[in-house]
Order: sequence, then structure tokens, then C-alpha cells
Amino acid sequence: MIFKNAASNQADIITLAFYHPRRGGSNPDFDEQSMQILSLKARNRQVIASYYRIVDPLLGWDFAIAVVPSRDSARIGSGIGDLAQLLAGPGRTDATSCLVRHTTIPKLACGGDRKLEVHLSSIRVDKAHLIRGREVLLLDDITTTGNSFRACRILLEQNGASLVKCLALAETVS
Repeated sequence: MIFKNAASNQADIITLAFYHPRRGGSNPDFDEQSMQILSLKARNRQVIASYYRIVDPLLGWDFAIAVVPSRDSARIGSGIGDLAQLLAGPGRTDATSCLVRHTTIPKLACGGDRKLEVHLSSIRVDKAHLIRGREVLLLDDITTTGNSFRACRILLEQNGASLVKCLALAETVS
């Protein structure tokens, strides 16, 4: 079981908090939680460790952990990937290299197309042996429409994952 709490295993996408975008620095709702998400994106080690302390106790054992890839196909590494690798310690499989964005897509926060098809046509699965026949926890830092999660779930299941559960650290709110 991926989540220790049985109710969490029933949810489509689990989010831990809300993210209020800066919107050019003029969003009065931009808060400390939103700043923490941006710090995670910047790969701040203290923030990654803080999220580890929040997420790790929620999880069970014996599953693989994958991440939604960056929109930029040239980007190597990410804060959410660093967190996933920490979480994939003993008893969990590091599958952070499984989902690969092979074609860069426009930045979604700047008006890029958020359609499911955009993600399906720009992501591939590598190293499917890491997820084949396994339960998979799919992580992302922020979710807005859920389409990147849905696309990655489809791809993981097409490549043999027995179950995919999605966890976002935050959900965008306007």
C-alpha cells in the first residue's frame, strides 16, 4: 500500500496545500507555503528536507516513486526529483528516471497548452523494468489541471505499472 492512510489510497490526486502564484509579484494571497514551493523548485536543500519530514510518514513501503518531468526537455534534476530520491530510500524503488520529457513544451504558468494530449505526446517512459508490475507513487510539486498527472499515469500503466497514485505538494488556486 502506497499510503498508510487507507482513505488516501482512494483519492485520484492528493494535494497537501494550496499554491498562490505570484502573478508578477502582485498577488496579495502569495504566502509562506507558496514561497516554500518556489524554494523547492529552486532545489533549496532545507526545504527539500522539510518536505521529506512531511511526506515520508504518510507513506508505506514496497512501491516505486516517479516524478512528473519538467516541461523543459533539457532540464536535468529538480527539487521534486531530489525529494523523490530521498523518499525512495530503503524499502522503496527510485523510479525518478522513468518519465522523460523528450520534447520541451511552453511554460504552462505563462499560458502554455495544458491539454492532456500535449503531455502524452511529449513524455516517454524509459527503464520500464523499474515500474513493471509495481505500485507507483507519482510526485509533482504543483498541480493545476491534473493533466500532467493523468498523462504520466496513462504512460506508466501502459508500461506495466499495476497502480499509480498521484501526490502534489500543492494545488494552484486563483
